[in-house]
Amino acid sequence: MKVVVFGASGRTGRLVVEQALEKKHAVTAFVRDGASLGLEHPKLRVEVGDALDPAAVVRAIAGQEAVVSAIGPRSGQNQNVCSESIQLIIAEMKRQGAARLLCITVPEDSGTGFLFEQIVRPLFLKDVYADKERQEAAIHKSGLDWTIVRPPILKDGPQTGGYRLALGSTPTGGW
Repeated sequence: MKVVVFGASGRTGRLVVEQALEKKHAVTAFVRDGASLGLEHPKLRVEVGDALDPAAVVRAIAGQEAVVSAIGPRSGQNQNVCSESIQLIIAEMKRQGAARLLCITVPEDSGTGFLFEQIVRPLFLKDVYADKERQEAAIHKSGLDWTIVRPPILKDGPQTGGYRLALGSTPTGGW
């Protein structure tokens, strides 16, 4: 499969790129800075650009069968980057006929308790969650074949190979 990964230089996006290459997919890694990926592979193409630049999104999606968005905000960056970029991505996917979208977002209920849910999230992450909600709403209305993944917490370390699924909630003790 030909797949483009937006946000490929982030911690999660880089792992998506590596795993897609392991599965023998042809991968276009969309990054803000070409030097930030640091991967070389015969089936890897790096596309440098801004996910809020329509021309860059057009170039990245050209010829792709599937799109993965692992875009997340960075400190001091546009706090609407997820919802604004997904609008461009969806429009271009429809225009070019790429029907499969996978988006990595944030959990609705992190299951992390009072401190996070009542203090950290509303005081420090309110805008991030609002942006992600708009992003998901756009995906729901897109008409594309989509999957939204809401990992509660991703930890550095070796892959365990174990996964748990919970619909409408976070797996207890999910990491």
